Amino acid sequence: MSWLFLAFASAVFLGFYDLAKKKSVQDNAVRPVLCLCSAFYALFMLPVLFLGHCEPLSFHDHLLLMAKAVIVGLSWLFTYNAIAHMPLSISTTIRALAPLFTIMIAVGFMGERPFPLQWVGIAVCVCSYIGLSLAGRKEMGHFFSNGWVISMLLGTLLASCSGIYDKFILQRMNFEPLTVQVWFSVYMLAVQFITTAFTWYPTRKKTTPFKFRWRFLAVAALLIIADRCYFLAVGNPDALISIITVLRRSSVFISFVAGILIFRERKSKLKFLALLGIVAGLCLISLGKG
Repeated sequence: MSWLFLAFASAVFLGFYDLAKKKSVQDNAVRPVLCLCSAFYALFMLPVLFLGHCEPLSFHDHLLLMAKAVIVGLSWLFTYNAIAHMPLSISTTIRALAPLFTIMIAVGFMGERPFPLQWVGIAVCVCSYIGLSLAGRKEMGHFFSNGWVISMLLGTLLASCSGIYDKFILQRMNFEPLTVQVWFSVYMLAVQFITTAFTWYPTRKKTTPFKFRWRFLAVAALLIIADRCYFLAVGNPDALISIITVLRRSSVFISFVAGILIFRERKSKLKFLALLGIVAGLCLISLGKG
């Protein structure tokens, strides 16, 4: 199967995953939602483990995958809470900035030096984010000091750290992608269960009540399919990771349209231009690698 088709399929499933997330956490308690979505994710992945399709791991290997689950678990906690309280068209546009954070981390802590075209892409992303903040004021008040915007930015930053960590465990530690995906689901369930048990359950009667929704299944299934398409695309020897990155981030268009059509969010030319600017900036960052 063509890696281009797989990359595009991953973007489509990611877009609907964002929509399912919004539907799941809207007027709902976020932490038990995360716990149940993680439980369904693990439930779907466990047959792969029981059928013996995962490589054997050492105790040290398991610790590395536990660390990944903690990083991503914190990222989800920030982003799911933000999505519950923000317009989907704004929250997912901010989330699309993850590659920008990744390259900034690489420059600041790993000594990497972007190519000139990538610097242009960074500048376009920053200017577009400022445009998004101006558009968001009409829906959310003061944008830069809004707690949910900060929560979304922190979640996106942690997601970028996870992306760099994935590169380490997949390329340097030579983990099999399917093994990572399966054990990650198990440890993610443990992280979310502990978080829910100690931070939500004792005060559940004083916070937003929890409502079970069958779309939690859709959240888990869509994420698994999106990730599997992504790993299969990356695993193709002819695949260009820069193109895959751009195609995967195009999922934001589905979320943007869904926010306006399904959730009746405010239509704004400036918000749409900011979205196009961010995608254009990401294209420059991904394609400007010399």
